Amino acid sequence: LVPGTTTLRSRTFCMLMPWNLLFVWSDPMSAVVQLAISLDHLISLLAPISYYKRPLTIQMTQTSLWHVSWSAVAIAGWTTTLLTSNGKATLSPICWFGSSVIRQLTDTIIYTRIIGSTLAVSLYILVFLVSRRHVQRMAGLLSTDERALKKGRQLSMLVSCLATFALYVVPIIVEVIWGGTEDEFLADLIAIYSQLSTLLNPLVQALIIVSRHADIAESMLQV
Repeated sequence: LVPGTTTLRSRTFCMLMPWNLLFVWSDPMSAVVQLAISLDHLISLLAPISYYKRPLTIQMTQTSLWHVSWSAVAIAGWTTTLLTSNGKATLSPICWFGSSVIRQLTDTIIYTRIIGSTLAVSLYILVFLVSRRHVQRMAGLLSTDERALKKGRQLSMLVSCLATFALYVVPIIVEVIWGGTEDEFLADLIAIYSQLSTLLNPLVQALIIVSRHADIAESMLQV
């Protein structure tokens, strides 16, 4: 590591670094997964009978479509980077991801993160409203405990929505608006803040679910 901090690298070398291979997948898919979960919730509410009959088929179809779609984008971006790179360009020894691949791929990842997370939050709100309407329709058929359970799930959904917005959507917007500043220290600080905050989001989501749903917490402990 110590000699590597002073040795300039080529784009071909940097694009094959383990962290860049992970970033090209994890950064956009973290937003896509949130969107997929929100869409899955919405489908279960809009088509409850079909979802109840074929839950595994519906979930696997969604998962496959999301992963295949981004795999095609990632492979195209990596291939184009490899074909257009040349040995003359020298990059930072840290091999930052943004410098290691073509600009079109980094822009696509940024747009995917912004659009995916924003749509996920929007669908969260829509699911919250639809589920609230369902509970109101069934109010006379549910016991007090069942109504309390459904309201608790709605509240958990709302808290998850707010957490996603604060920990994921806001940092990405901040990075897009101010991340390109000429102040190198500020740009690095914004990049660190964005990465740490977005990486904390899944942990916070898990803590929200475990703390508010004893049955799920018990199942996770058994696993």
